[in-house]
Amino acid sequence: MNQQSLEGQRARRDEDQDLYAQRDPAPQEREAPRAEAPTPATVLVFRDQHKQEVQNYAIVGQTLWAFATLRTQKIPLADLDIAATTKANDDRGVDFRVPGTSEGQ
Repeated sequence: MNQQSLEGQRARRDEDQDLYAQRDPAPQEREAPRAEAPTPATVLVFRDQHKQEVQNYAIVGQTLWAFATLRTQKIPLADLDIAATTKANDDRGVDFRVPGTSEGQ
């Protein structure tokens, strides 16, 4: 290859690198991952009208399992005022539904 041909290849390679650099911003310019906003707690309203907030729970059969960092609590659904719990959570914008029950019961 001659000198002119080598210089032409180098110029094209430099142009390609410039184009790549324009498409891939520097790490500090990239958009940082967004932290998700914490979801509001679910409020449980008991039949005696006391309330408890839970972040993580599961309903299995007729039992609500409330999972916390240090312990798991087993709450019979019969201990909850389901209508009041549903309404309190709707007011907060939190979806609380008990599987197998229909609205209005």
